[in-house]
Amino acid sequence: MKKAAKISIICVIAFIITVAIAVGFFFIVISPNVNMFNSPDLNLEQLTSYSRTVTILDVNGNPIDDALYDNNKLYVKIDDLSPHTVNAFIAIEDKRFYRHSGIDYKRMASALLYNIKSRKFKEGASTITQQLIKNTHLSNEKTIKRKINEMRLARKLERIYDKNQILESYFNILYFGSGIRGLGTASRVMFDKPASELTLAQSAALASVINNPTKYSPYNNFDNLTRRKILVLKQMREQGFISQSEYDDAVSEEIVFNKDKQNQFVAGLLRSAGKELKCSEKSLFINNYTFKTTYDPTIVSAVRTVIKNTDIDGHVRIVVLDNASGGIKCDETNTSGYLNPQRSPASTIKPFIAYAPALENGLNPLSQICDEPTTFGDYSPANYKDVYRGYISLKECLIYSSNIAAVKLLRQNGIENSVAIAKSFGLPFSNSDISLPIALGGMEKGVTLLELANAYRTLANGGVYSDIHYFQSATEGNVVRHTVNDTARRAVGDDTAYLLTDMLRECAVNGTAKKLKYSGIIAAKTGTNGDKDGNTDCYCIAYTPKHTVAVWFGANEKPLENSVTGATCSALIREICEQGSIKSDIPFDMPDSVAYYEIDNLELKNSHNVYLADPLLPPRYRSRALLSKRHLPIRKNIDIVDYYDSNLWNSDEQSDFDRFDIFDSGVD
Repeated sequence: MKKAAKISIICVIAFIITVAIAVGFFFIVISPNVNMFNSPDLNLEQLTSYSRTVTILDVNGNPIDDALYDNNKLYVKIDDLSPHTVNAFIAIEDKRFYRHSGIDYKRMASALLYNIKSRKFKEGASTITQQLIKNTHLSNEKTIKRKINEMRLARKLERIYDKNQILESYFNILYFGSGIRGLGTASRVMFDKPASELTLAQSAALASVINNPTKYSPYNNFDNLTRRKILVLKQMREQGFISQSEYDDAVSEEIVFNKDKQNQFVAGLLRSAGKELKCSEKSLFINNYTFKTTYDPTIVSAVRTVIKNTDIDGHVRIVVLDNASGGIKCDETNTSGYLNPQRSPASTIKPFIAYAPALENGLNPLSQICDEPTTFGDYSPANYKDVYRGYISLKECLIYSSNIAAVKLLRQNGIENSVAIAKSFGLPFSNSDISLPIALGGMEKGVTLLELANAYRTLANGGVYSDIHYFQSATEGNVVRHTVNDTARRAVGDDTAYLLTDMLRECAVNGTAKKLKYSGIIAAKTGTNGDKDGNTDCYCIAYTPKHTVAVWFGANEKPLENSVTGATCSALIREICEQGSIKSDIPFDMPDSVAYYEIDNLELKNSHNVYLADPLLPPRYRSRALLSKRHLPIRKNIDIVDYYDSNLWNSDEQSDFDRFDIFDSGVD
């Protein structure tokens, strides 16, 4: 018996000694002065870097005030926050924050016992200081080594920073999901107010989200968030931060979250900047980059209003380009996250794959094509509603958006030659696209709205292509790190570009984009992709001498209604022209490579051929036509005369043969 007692005593003493040694070893390894694992040491710059951000200047040189995206944050100062906001986070995350020195040993022991009983690593015990260290210095891996480094650095930080400094850094590194970092950003995005104006209930809600941004997302799991918010408020009441009446009021307060929405323009700029500067997006913020842009608040405001008033059950994106500089003046969507998918361009590709090659190869706007049901081998395209018009001009084919004509032109011009010309406008193609269906937008991957908009901008610039850009320059401190390079190159002749523009202007007057008829000097083309069950993509791309505007509707989980078409998109551009101050009364510059000539209307009517009029042909059988000087349809050895005198066309003898501008548009 005595022997057993001695053994028990020895075991207890051994256990106590073992525990003492373990505790001693524990305190040694977490000592701020010991680095047993040769891990990175405390770097205060890692903490201050989170207070940095990029500066994005609009076209007027003013910072964009809603430039919220991922690492881009609205920095908050601890002194600007209400006590309720600070206490909400302390109550649920670290109730002994003001009483410990970086590690809450009591909470850690409690969590350890809970995890042993449950045989799972469920309960954490990280203090606010530890969370700050983990999110600025360490990875998220669950290892003993990482935990020891976390505690060691937390203790070291507590010796350098006071509690308010720790809290300020902590509030500015918190992640709230949906790419939202920092309390200031979360307050602005979710409640459209500065963090200093958060109510008690809103503060409790935000303190709830950070525990698990997915599980407690206000956009996807509102019920979970509500339950967690009540828990936060109970903790605040039990810890004496709020009274019972304040608790009751906060529980009953209805919280309304703004739609989960980020700035599409800023998202695109950051992606572009990271690529151009060959660095991570995070480093842009650490290095305090300043970006000069052509972002236009007036246009953006008009576009946002238009999108807000658009009742479309799907994606909406609107882009506005500055034709001269290539700067993106506006890029807005109705969805969260950066939206730049490759989609079928539908009929908006026709000017580049069918008509530009035709004009480059010698046809002209009055050249005739027989618009009739046609089978091309095993390919049988059809016009919208199976409407066919017989012999009509290229201009009419484009205005009616004839599918048959587009395919005929593609085959006539040669597919590879046509693709090469379309590529010169910046449109991408894969090897599998080299077939007749590309005339109607049938592509393996498709194009982005930015690529499509820039192709039309090339027409506005007289056939000269250049890259578009989100920013003009990037500056780090006083050092300019990047400026826009000159990438200008000719895609097609200025005669082809002007003739196409003239044809597309008619589309905006009498064609599928005729809702733009009273929107000033503007050229446009629509496109609709879908079937009898609904549409998947709808476009209208329009341009004035100064701006290019592109509108896209895209199906989300279900097709768009058949009543939603490219013509619907043109109505949005009409509103943008009026509200965004981009309506133009200045005509497109007509190059010297084109001129007005007289053509033989008898020949056109009887044989569907376009020829310059013989000098002896009576005036009543002539009409005025805009033609390229390098592709004049000369039939006989006649003198060529350029006609610019409008008085010539006031003759009573003028025939109705020259009236090619009376159209009944279809849907496309």
